[in-house]
Amino acid sequence: MTQTQIIGYLRVSPKVEDIDNRIEVMTNETQADLYIERGIRGNVPLNERPQFQKAYAQLNAGDTLLIWWMTDFGLGFKLAYEVITDLLDKGIMVKTYHQNLTFKPSDEQTEAMLRLMKGYEEIETYQRLMAAELGRRKLKGNQEEWQAKFKGRRANHQLHQRIADLLTSDKTLQAIADETGASISTVKRVKAKFLNKTAH
Repeated sequence: MTQTQIIGYLRVSPKVEDIDNRIEVMTNETQADLYIERGIRGNVPLNERPQFQKAYAQLNAGDTLLIWWMTDFGLGFKLAYEVITDLLDKGIMVKTYHQNLTFKPSDEQTEAMLRLMKGYEEIETYQRLMAAELGRRKLKGNQEEWQAKFKGRRANHQLHQRIADLLTSDKTLQAIADETGASISTVKRVKAKFLNKTAH
């Protein structure tokens, strides 16, 4: 019979003050099978996180993935809900050290927690859309402000050139974003423009 294992995953953020304590606690809980993601923002998809991919590859049915809290997966409840349900479908348990929550496959209590998360996710989405709509309505009342807001920002050619130069290296898109201070979407736009130029 294959022995089950506890695999830990922890996303390190410079905003967290007790990170050394978290690493120590998680290492003790997982017998050192801990994958630490450094320099990755919460909005980066899990398929672009090398340490998460390594942890995920080690997991089999019956194993447990230990995280500190759901923010290790991403910002907001949507991504946490999606990754937890995916792991449960594969027979993998998910446990949070903070608040000591355990998500188990085919478990009534887990189903209740997932419904709660789904509800929070829907509220988050509604509030975000409502805030955006209220902002648009306010701007529409002032045509000059509306036009100034949506005329588009000028491209930062110096930043774009620096990103283009880094794209020729072996650095990841997230590493380039971190180094230049640009958003990941800006790096992707520059990459698309760069590829389009080289294709002609």
